[in-house]
Amino acid sequence: MAANDADSLSQVFQKAEALYLDLQNATAPSNSDEFQGKVNQSIKGFQRSADMVRQLSLFSENEFMEDISTKDLRFLLTEYYLGELFLKIVSPDRLADITKSKDHFDHFLLQCETHDILTPQDKKYHEQLTTNAPKDAATRRGEKIARFKREKEMKTQIEEFHKVLGTTNSGYEGELSSEMEDQYRDFVLLHLQFAIFQTMEQLIGIQQEIPMLKQMQERRNAEGSNDARSSNRSNADARDGKVDDSRIWNATGPLMDPKGRPLRPFVITNKKAEMMKGVFRPGHSLPTMSIEEYLDQEIERGNFLSGGTEEPKKKEADDNDDAAIDAETLKARNWDDFKDDNPKGWGNKGGRHG
Repeated sequence: MAANDADSLSQVFQKAEALYLDLQNATAPSNSDEFQGKVNQSIKGFQRSADMVRQLSLFSENEFMEDISTKDLRFLLTEYYLGELFLKIVSPDRLADITKSKDHFDHFLLQCETHDILTPQDKKYHEQLTTNAPKDAATRRGEKIARFKREKEMKTQIEEFHKVLGTTNSGYEGELSSEMEDQYRDFVLLHLQFAIFQTMEQLIGIQQEIPMLKQMQERRNAEGSNDARSSNRSNADARDGKVDDSRIWNATGPLMDPKGRPLRPFVITNKKAEMMKGVFRPGHSLPTMSIEEYLDQEIERGNFLSGGTEEPKKKEADDNDDAAIDAETLKARNWDDFKDDNPKGWGNKGGRHG
């Protein structure tokens, strides 16, 4: 690789990586113009880096990790960064963006496997992801805890390397001494291991999201087809002068135009049906029983007393019963004496007698 080409590739990669690191610490909303602008700029930078890597034939399929120069190792991160950046795009076509992200992640893992950078543990985990091998809850929980610990350890080691090397990215400017080159190589390899780890985690989420996005797209396509058919049918009816649109059933205004053509559907009814419609509306409560049924029910409950409207018949004394006749005579005399002693009006106020 020529020196000028190497410097050019290094500069392009470094600018794109700087934008990516800014996005990782950005406070702006992910859907803001500022954030999305940096995403697009960084993508363009890494895409240019990927093109330059291919043009320069920087990595050969026959090379192992030990055969790649220390300063060229970090360019293997290009596909990983592109996978991460396409996940950050906010656009209506999420399925297309996430599919591109998956392609870049897969390419990155293939490169790492080709150059013998994938560890046996990562290879096994990747095989499980691609085959969707079933696992019990305890196994999944154990793997999750182990990977969490590993992620934490790698982050700590990367921060320590940043302090030692005095850099904030994956590059190192200046000449490398023998001792420093060994440290920098370990640093880049650690970066690659961390990128492999993150790629595995992102692929899990992508595998779960893609089926849902496909279902949503199929639903939108089906709705679009129905809308198109409805629109075509409405246009055809309009050309034929027909009124067959359910939306105008609730319309208001004149029923016919000046030429006598109907403007909206209507139903011809007689006066009786119209009056019934005006009385028996949905909110009205209709009777559930007749008056006779109601009275019978109340009588059964004991709320009405039967037979109370007729005066009781007086028991007439028997002509042969002398005692009964004497009692009736005595009662009549007593009543006459009472009326004599208490003339009508005697109790009026002021002593006025009627």
